[in-house]
Amino acid sequence: MQKSLKTSISKRFALASRVAIALIGTSITLSAAFEAQAAYSKPVAQTPAVPNATLPDGVYLYGQVPKANELGKGYFVFENKAGKVVGALYMPSSSFDCAAGEFKADQLALMVTDSYDRTANPFEIALDRTSTVASNGNPSLRLGLQGFHKLNAVSKNDLRLLNVCKVDHQQAQK
Repeated sequence: MQKSLKTSISKRFALASRVAIALIGTSITLSAAFEAQAAYSKPVAQTPAVPNATLPDGVYLYGQVPKANELGKGYFVFENKAGKVVGALYMPSSSFDCAAGEFKADQLALMVTDSYDRTANPFEIALDRTSTVASNGNPSLRLGLQGFHKLNAVSKNDLRLLNVCKVDHQQAQK
């Protein structure tokens, strides 16, 4: 892992980690929760955008574990619209950071905004592409996020976090 990426991830989640420790009384931090996913990362500038290499438009929830709302585990709820993503990285009963970005050829390239000091740091998640065959015989592509499990149930709290980040992103675009 690149030292600068590891440093930015640690900085990005350091404040959230302190809150998580205070709220849930554990030494598991958001930084440690997402550090494994960063191992799949590649620099954003090296990968050109690829049209239609994305998930269908909609709201998604991914977690480090296949079960929702597990304390000490990291989750990413986001909305995808035409390859553009806005969402929240969080741990249950902790703070969260907003993220926005886009799908690239082999990764989801994000800028994560620290909820406390408002600094933005790059964060990339490699794409997991699994070829499947559609019923009509044409090959289709199933796309996921490496190191994350897709969860089917998006909770009211997930939607609340997502809406906060969508408003924050819209205000930042003005």
